[in-house]
Amino acid sequence: MNIHNFWSGCRRALVGNICGLSAKEGTIVSGLFMLVSSILQIIFESGNLHHYSLIVNLNESDTKANESPHQFHVHCIASITLLVAGIIAVCVLFLSVWKKIFWGVGGYIIWIFLYEFGHIFLFIFSIPEYTDLLKTIYALECSGMVLRIIAQTYWLFFLIRHTVELYHFSRRAKELSKAKQKSPQKLKFGKVVEMRV
Repeated sequence: MNIHNFWSGCRRALVGNICGLSAKEGTIVSGLFMLVSSILQIIFESGNLHHYSLIVNLNESDTKANESPHQFHVHCIASITLLVAGIIAVCVLFLSVWKKIFWGVGGYIIWIFLYEFGHIFLFIFSIPEYTDLLKTIYALECSGMVLRIIAQTYWLFFLIRHTVELYHFSRRAKELSKAKQKSPQKLKFGKVVEMRV
């Protein structure tokens, strides 16, 4: 397989259906993927938050043990906040697909980049690597983030295609409305009926 065949295959995929899904269907499935993964991660983070609040209560006398869970609390709360914002963004995406608003789908593409950079920032700077249990959570977070980024990259093809389709659709609708406004209204004359006295 050479580079020319790869690029021609990519062009064909962008023009037609990708893996049997149209651009609109892929956009909806992309939103569902983000919704499900966000809900699962909220459950995971709230479980971590509950677990480490128990550790803080048990180890109140040990200052070294208090440092790590407190920092992990900040990570969990920031991550849950980011995930809730992601769920709101998915709702806006579904509304934009339903109402055929191209800037809503385009804004969701920008949101995906901000969302992933936010998670990378939280992953690098707010997870403490202190206890062995935190190292296992660190590994879980890392593998989950890498898999999510790979999946988001795949869904970007559908989102970009659907944004372009909606943009062309809105431009055509604007041109048609302008053409209707410019064309003069035709006068309709009724038939003249002669009245007999």
